[in-house]
Amino acid sequence: MAAQTEENLLKRQKLASCSSDDEAGLDLVDGIPPPCECDECFLDSGDSAGEQTSPTRKELLRKMSRNSWRKIRNMVHWSPFIQQFKKHRYPWIQLAGHQGNFRAGEQGTILKKLCSKEQKCLKILMSDILRPYVPEYIGEVEKDGENYIQMQDLLGEFESPCLMDCKLGVRTYLEDELQKARECPKLRKDMYQKMVEVDPNEPTEQERAQGAITKPRYMIWRETISSSATLGFRIEGIKKSDGSSSRDFKTTKTREQVTESFQYFTDKNKSVILKYCRRLKAIRATLEASPFFHKHELIGSSLLFVHDGTERSSVWMIDFGKSTQLPEGVTLDHRAEWEEGNREDGYLRGLDSLIDIFEQMLNGQNNNTT
Repeated sequence: MAAQTEENLLKRQKLASCSSDDEAGLDLVDGIPPPCECDECFLDSGDSAGEQTSPTRKELLRKMSRNSWRKIRNMVHWSPFIQQFKKHRYPWIQLAGHQGNFRAGEQGTILKKLCSKEQKCLKILMSDILRPYVPEYIGEVEKDGENYIQMQDLLGEFESPCLMDCKLGVRTYLEDELQKARECPKLRKDMYQKMVEVDPNEPTEQERAQGAITKPRYMIWRETISSSATLGFRIEGIKKSDGSSSRDFKTTKTREQVTESFQYFTDKNKSVILKYCRRLKAIRATLEASPFFHKHELIGSSLLFVHDGTERSSVWMIDFGKSTQLPEGVTLDHRAEWEEGNREDGYLRGLDSLIDIFEQMLNGQNNNTT
């Protein structure tokens, strides 16, 4: 059973992590491309003829468990406080605001602090057609009295990867959160301070006199200052292969500003951009046919972009802690404008914008590619 689990994990990583170099011409089933079978994938099987020193499967798994954790630790999310550790041969970032959320797992996995809503979503996704585009759910484990979700390490076989987290949708708060905040309105000085740090002219005269704002006021305003409101997604953070990182995208709002950030992230590499574009299109086609997607409101979910110096590239859907199953009979368009009460999340609207921008970058890069 253990050997079978190891083999399934390796096959799963190869399937989900790989990006096709020639998606055009593939036979589509219901508009969804088949699993990629290209040579560029996360795990080298080591079965090539003449390789006398190829690692065994067990050795490969031990290496993944021991080394890849240093790369994945807290890189799935970002916080404003970043620490660089140059003593390793590669840089990585540690998030002060999320200490304890992640731990090293076994056999190429990571452990994320248990969130029952996210766990439920991942379990459903394992039998949904979206499965190749989300981290593999392995199970629930207990460590030192804490419960964790054990899932696939998406970065295990990347070497000094570049990462970008894009938050999808027109809002990052649930309608229930907004309603609860209105039922018990409290003046928040900390949120007022965050507001004036970004835009000193935003508070009203009354808010200036109070030196505070309510949570609903802050929640709604926060979405309007970024590209969440204009494009249906926003950049949460970027980490380059040299270890440099940034979360300074709070006011990145226009299409031109976002495009410039994407160019910085990809270094205008045409091959990487092409792979991202194809992967995003495959995700969109699969979403539109997914039972899970039709039955859930996706709030606060992200797309994780990863590539490295070898031009390995992929995108995954991550973070389902706020994803909520819809009541029976309720469906969402995922592109329609959000009005309070209709629960529209704008997920496909954001994905459409992402694809459009990457396609524009691709078509306009003939003279500026590596």
